[in-house]
Order: sequence, then structure tokens, then C-alpha cells
Amino acid sequence: MGYHEDFGHALAAFAIKEAPAKASPFYVDAFLNWYGCALAGSGQEVVQRAVAFYQMDAPSRLLPLIGRSERLSASASIAVDCIASASLAYDDIHFETTLHPAGPVASAILGLSRCQPVSGIDALHALRVGMEIECRVALTMFGPETGAAMGWYPTGIAGGLGAAAAVGRLLGFDAARMETALGLAAARASGTRGTHGSMAAYWVPGLAAEAGYVSARLAEAGLSCGIASLTGANGLLMQVASRPNVEAGLDGLGTQHVCETTACKPYPFGFIASAVIKCCQDLHAKIQREERKLRKLVVRVSPTAAKLGGNSEPKTVFDAHVSLRYITARVLSNPASVFEPVNEDFFVSEEIAEISRCVIVEGDKTLHNEQARCLAIFEDGSESEIRCDIAPGAPGNPLSTEDVKAKFLRLVSGIRGREEAERILSALCCIHEMRDISELLAPLP
Repeated sequence: MGYHEDFGHALAAFAIKEAPAKASPFYVDAFLNWYGCALAGSGQEVVQRAVAFYQMDAPSRLLPLIGRSERLSASASIAVDCIASASLAYDDIHFETTLHPAGPVASAILGLSRCQPVSGIDALHALRVGMEIECRVALTMFGPETGAAMGWYPTGIAGGLGAAAAVGRLLGFDAARMETALGLAAARASGTRGTHGSMAAYWVPGLAAEAGYVSARLAEAGLSCGIASLTGANGLLMQVASRPNVEAGLDGLGTQHVCETTACKPYPFGFIASAVIKCCQDLHAKIQREERKLRKLVVRVSPTAAKLGGNSEPKTVFDAHVSLRYITARVLSNPASVFEPVNEDFFVSEEIAEISRCVIVEGDKTLHNEQARCLAIFEDGSESEIRCDIAPGAPGNPLSTEDVKAKFLRLVSGIRGREEAERILSALCCIHEMRDISELLAPLP
């Protein structure tokens, strides 16, 4: 058991390690992408409902939420900002673990700035540490052969640990207090994929963000908890994964950042759809070019993607985010819609429904989550296979900084106007120069 506990000690040591002289541009892009998603999602119904509860529960005089005027407690603000950033299914994805890493960590960091000054450069280093620990924990718990059940929601389970590490770093924790914060965050971990298809799917990342912040502040206040809460015989690690892969979690820790394969999502859907979307874009171009009529489309994806995307008749916007059959039909109907978040007043048009009836989704054990094969069968009996071996946004095919900026402007211009969107973008691109990132929370005019 000492071996597993060494993992906890190593995470804490990494979290307090002296930062590099400069922050990688990767974390500027990650924060920019997260902030844009949070701002664009701030008016969603799931956010409205969460705000209504937290206003009733504990009103506050702190700086307001991203994109809103309400003022809540720091922990409530963190939860709601993270919910907003997840609510459009447009945030980010770490393919290897299926985490959405930036949300819980960035929300907690910005939340702390409501209570005390946090410089931009310190925020970026805290984001690096938090995202890395989150990904390392998820690799240890949810990698192949760990014995973890597929139904756990990795962002909910690991996200709070990353958020706690980031906040603890900003609070100046030593190794012992950092271990306490990680232990407390392990005690608060929660989340299952059973929430998918409902508002609660976006609440889970919010819970992680809030849990990480609260855990660090409780550790600061002296609440005791050992690292065994994470790595002991009865700790989170062993309860989620009967065979945790500590080697994967420790490999290169401190010299390699596995979180830097996290990708800003190119489309506002679950990561399981990215390769399928690319196939459908190519197929639509072929159909238009050759003036052909589709009779049947067999979509082959990884078993994970097939299982998570298997709802063939989505009834709500939350179902639509992860319904491969619906997404396929939507893209074939109108490829330009691929960048547009699904409306909350969701319905399936007759055109999309007609195409959807031609689509069959199958799991294929030879495919990874970032791959897809689409076999198109046309009315004249001819066939054509469309392949995507590496989805847009996947490791090896990430969005460029310019792509992330363009995505930000698309999202934010629609709710704040182009001029204001460009002003916010300019500020975020210079986050490393900010003396206090709370200026990003200026009240709405």
C-alpha cells in the first residue's frame, strides 16, 4: 500500500514545485477556450436554475458570475461558472481519459480571484498543475485494465483533485497541506455517466470545481485529512479502480505534461462525435459533387463511442449532444450547422428525421475514440467508405491558436456583439500580463 501512497506524495510534491520561468501558450489557449464557453453558456437554462438555487441559499457581495450580474458566494460562483462552460458541450477533451480538464480547474482559479488577487502568470501555472494532476489521476484510475467501471464520469471523479491542487498552489501550501487538500477533494469526488441526457451532466463538472475549491480552503482552515483518502486501502483510488495503474500516473511526472494533449473541442457535441462529423462533412461534399442519393449509412465507431452515443431518438438538447445518429443526420442535412450549439428548444426537423432513419451506428473494437468509418450505400447500389483516422481536435490534429480565437469570437459575438467580443479576446490573450485576473469579472454594463 505504500506504493500507492507514494503516488499521492508525488502529486503533492509536483503541485508545489517551482514554476517554469514562462507559461506555455497551451494554457493561454486552454483558458481562453474555457472562458469563451463559460460566457457563451451563461444564459443556458441549466445555469438559470443553478443560479436560482444559489441565490436562495447564500447571496454574496463578491464579484459577479461570468456573463451575468448575480453575485453569489465564491464556491457557488465557481460551480455555476463551470456549469456554464460545460453547458454547450463545446469545452475541451482529453481523449485518453475522456476528461474535460480545464473547466473545474479554471473555474476554481478564477473563483479564488474573487477573494484575493491572483496574477495572470500565477493563474496559468496553477492551471498547468491542476490540469496535469487531474489527468494523472484519471490515467491511474480509468486507463485500460484498471478494472474501473465505465459508468464513472471521470471529470467528476478527478476534476476536484486538479482544482484543489491549483487553489492550494495559489494559497502557498506546503506538501503536507497540499496532501490534505487532495485527500479532502478525494472525499468529495462524485459523478456517473448516468447523468448524461439531463442538466446534471453539466452539474457534475461544477461539483468538481466547487469541491476542489472548498477542499483547499478547508485545508487552509486546518481541517485534517490524510492522503489515504485518495491512495489508502479504503481510498478513492482503490474503490474506483481495483487495479490502479500507478506507473502510468507517475511516468514522467514533472518533466512531461500529459494534459497538453487536451484539445479545445472543434464542435459543440460530445467528443465521441468528432470523427463522425468529419466523415459526414466529407460525405456531404461527395453527395453534392456527384449528385447522388443516400439509401443507407453505416457508421462505425469505437465501442465506447457507440455506447455513449447510442440514443437514436434524442428528446432533449442534452440527448442531442451525444446522439451519434442525430448528429450524423444534422451534419448531412446542413454541414454549416456543425459549429452552432444545439438550441435549448430542441426538436428534430423532418429533414433530419428522414436522414436519421437511414443511419445505423455500430461499435468496432478496432477503432479508437478519435476514429470513425462510414459506409455509404447509395440508391443506385454503389458504395463508398469515408474514413477519419484522426478527428479534428484529437492529439496530433489539434485546433491552432487562431482556430481557438475564431471559435471564441463565434461564441461570444452572438451574445455580446463583435466589438465587445474582440475586446474580451484581446484581454484574455494578454492574461499572462494581468496583475489580477478578477478584472475578467467586471460587472455587466
